[in-house]
Amino acid sequence: MATRLQYFCSTIMISRPLVHTMLLMDECIELLDAMDAHAWFHTLVGAAHKLGYNRVLYALKPNKETQNSSASIMSNFPADWRSRYDKENYSLIDPTVTHSFSSSLPVHWHETLYTSVPQKSFAEEARLAGLSQGLTLPIHGPQGQVGMLSLSCQAMPKTEYMQTLQNSMCAATMLRDYAVTSSTRHLGHTPQMTPPHLTSREREVLHWAWAEKTTWEIGTILKISEPTVEFHFKNIRRKLNVTSRRLAVTRAIQLDLISV
Repeated sequence: MATRLQYFCSTIMISRPLVHTMLLMDECIELLDAMDAHAWFHTLVGAAHKLGYNRVLYALKPNKETQNSSASIMSNFPADWRSRYDKENYSLIDPTVTHSFSSSLPVHWHETLYTSVPQKSFAEEARLAGLSQGLTLPIHGPQGQVGMLSLSCQAMPKTEYMQTLQNSMCAATMLRDYAVTSSTRHLGHTPQMTPPHLTSREREVLHWAWAEKTTWEIGTILKISEPTVEFHFKNIRRKLNVTSRRLAVTRAIQLDLISV
């Protein structure tokens, strides 16, 4: 099947990134259908191999506020390296971790990523462990989960490495999305966000936002000014760790903070 598909793609001049994406569809479906964690991770590793990566790490924790040590991790990174990484709390130094908490964009492992002396030392240790080239895709789940999918390839010339990244980026992003959707059944817990405290006024504001009232309408109903309404929304977004009014309403409903 793969041979016929590759022939078809080359015949109609489909780009390599699209070929990689098409070749992963079976694995993406298998992730959704996996019966247990072993089968799920085996499928994830197999998909990564198709993209040119031999090492995979998938990490997920309930939300940004929880300790990194609470993350559920599945990995075939070298065991000695994983042990040292945890012992030395390298997640506090690793720039891909910091990036994953603040961005949704993939980042590849390049020299300029490591700026401080501890980061450069960390990068050298990772290189000695065979983890000098790779790609990290941040995870921001629908219930506030955060984490990463990291893919590492064997050391290769820079030109070949950049070609691997270029060909695999789109497919790796799709793989990340399917992995996030399918992983919560297999990582030992369903990530949950600890409900924050909302004041009675903030709950009122959210209730009327759920009713699709505008800022002016909410202010009129609650007899407060529009800037005050916006002040409450700013605090609500901060507490719920969301970026929009609509997401705040959705998160509040999920956490039973408002009645609808």
